[in-house]
Amino acid sequence: MKKRYCLIIEVKEPYIEEYIKIHKEPWREMLEAIRDSGIDDEIIYFHKNQSIIFMECEDFEASNLKLRSTDVCKRWDDKLVPWFEDVDIAFPEKIFDLNQQLDGELLDY
Repeated sequence: MKKRYCLIIEVKEPYIEEYIKIHKEPWREMLEAIRDSGIDDEIIYFHKNQSIIFMECEDFEASNLKLRSTDVCKRWDDKLVPWFEDVDIAFPEKIFDLNQQLDGELLDY
């Protein structure tokens, strides 16, 4: 079953423009690695200094481990991780889901 995840990453002020640019023009090899890792969909919004990432996959931990083990992701992380305020990614608490709540139960994914 696909699950939806939301992650927030804070980007350091000097790197915001470059961070946005690289996501608007990502490396094709990185896009393929994301898809090959088991992530079915990923959408990123940017607000102030926050990258707000929505993704769908069956198992976030497994997909993330598979993605992080690729050479292209290692190069991507080497470039982008220094731009982050904190390397810990925040998973905000989900407090509303229209369809789940119409079905009678708010789930954590």
